Amino acid sequence: MSQTAITLAFEHWKAQQGATGEPVLLDEFVFANVPGLNPDTPVDRNEAQPPVEQIVHRQPVTPTGVVNENGVVYSAVLGADVGDFSFNWIGLLNKASGTLAMIVHAPLQQKLKTAEGQQGNVLTRSFLMEYNGAQTETGINTPPETWQIDFTARMAGMDERQRLENVDIYGAAAFFGDGYLVGKTGNQYFVTKGTGYVAGLRTSLAANQNITVTAKPVKVWLDVCWTGTLTSVWNVQRKITVAENLADYVQNGEQHYVFAVASIDVNGNITDLRPKGSLNEQQASSDFLRKDANLADVRDKAEARKNLSLGELALLSRNDVLPVGVPLPWPSDNTPQGYVLMQGQPFDKSTYPLLAVAYPSGVIPDMRGQTIKGKPDGRGVLTQEQDGIKWHDHGATVAATDLGSRDTTAFDYGTKSVSTFDYGSKTTDYTGEHAHGIPVGHTGAGNGVSAGYNAALGTGATSNAGAHAHNVYIGAHNHAVGIGAHAHSVYIGAHSHAVTVSPSGQAENTVKNTAFNYLVRLA
Repeated sequence: MSQTAITLAFEHWKAQQGATGEPVLLDEFVFANVPGLNPDTPVDRNEAQPPVEQIVHRQPVTPTGVVNENGVVYSAVLGADVGDFSFNWIGLLNKASGTLAMIVHAPLQQKLKTAEGQQGNVLTRSFLMEYNGAQTETGINTPPETWQIDFTARMAGMDERQRLENVDIYGAAAFFGDGYLVGKTGNQYFVTKGTGYVAGLRTSLAANQNITVTAKPVKVWLDVCWTGTLTSVWNVQRKITVAENLADYVQNGEQHYVFAVASIDVNGNITDLRPKGSLNEQQASSDFLRKDANLADVRDKAEARKNLSLGELALLSRNDVLPVGVPLPWPSDNTPQGYVLMQGQPFDKSTYPLLAVAYPSGVIPDMRGQTIKGKPDGRGVLTQEQDGIKWHDHGATVAATDLGSRDTTAFDYGTKSVSTFDYGSKTTDYTGEHAHGIPVGHTGAGNGVSAGYNAALGTGATSNAGAHAHNVYIGAHNHAVGIGAHAHSVYIGAHSHAVTVSPSGQAENTVKNTAFNYLVRLA
């Protein structure tokens, strides 16, 4: 509150001015900062001006106005070019005589000057003086309505407009991060520091605030209002209220807006009721997907998969499509996020439990230079097999060599005779001597006698003749000489032959291949 008084010095001076017919001229305001001044203590009408060192500003009276025949108004406008200072004492006086006419004791107020990016403030101070014949004695005839404007309604309208514009942006309430999040440590409930909007009024909590929760179920409400005085800085006042139900209300002429930031059930469980972010962000959280959420904010993932028309594939999760632990060929030395090269390194089974199912030893196999083989019967999973070559034949070449002429061992068999047989002289039999019979008679043909011979018929014979011999040719021939069964030993001597097996292959057994890194997913 402020205290105002017209001084006794003014009454005495005004009487003198009236006696001489001179006007009552009040033409200067004085602003002072008086230490220890209590604005609730009535003003002593004998009070004088403060000491010079307490006076912070002097301002000529600019506009004046008449209210009625017994009331006049004096005003001073402190522009944004005036400051910086604080004051709690204002006086109106006649500058020529130094007569102090009116005094106001007020709460300490600040006057700022626009400078270096700081926006100054503009203050208007008006004094209404009432006494008999005030209009006549001062000679003031101008109504104050011609220059005095009550900005109270306009400023209130501007504040309300700003609040409503904030509601258009933030809705009934909006909170950022963990601002005003209700939490619990042990049995102690608390409200987390941060910033939010309620009914367009921005409010901040500088530190966590403990709250008392007795009866449950209950809600935790944030209660805000826009408050200030005509001369003070206006700001948002807030308080936390624990109640089952609460509605907006008016108290001491101030409009209070409330919003439930959390509910607590009978078991003490907390449900966060805070809308997150502006209306656009709130709408985006329900109507749109955030790019930075990577589809994590899809509300009904199963329904979303159906809408993609991917059939059965859409129902498979990442682990269904590719179980954790499967070695993956990767055509780069740069490992993608969430994967690791398979190089025989250990891993934390508690951090990657799904990988531990595939590799319970806690060690990832070293796949460098390795291939994967389907497990045959008799082998264990993840057992290793060293290099091996299947049984097979090779073609070989024996180098040619000239052994030259070799003699057999000498042995004298002596002179051997064939079996003797005397065939003697061989002649054929001396045979073949014979005679031929001939007919004897008269002449006739074919009888071997001359024609004309004609004798009596009979038989005759020729003399014996024709004996002879033949030479028998035996011819050249061989006779078998039996020497008897025997063998000959040919001594060649100890020696060796070079056998050449043609080489083939390379440093290790392999097949045609392309080198990839093996990766495994961490999960």
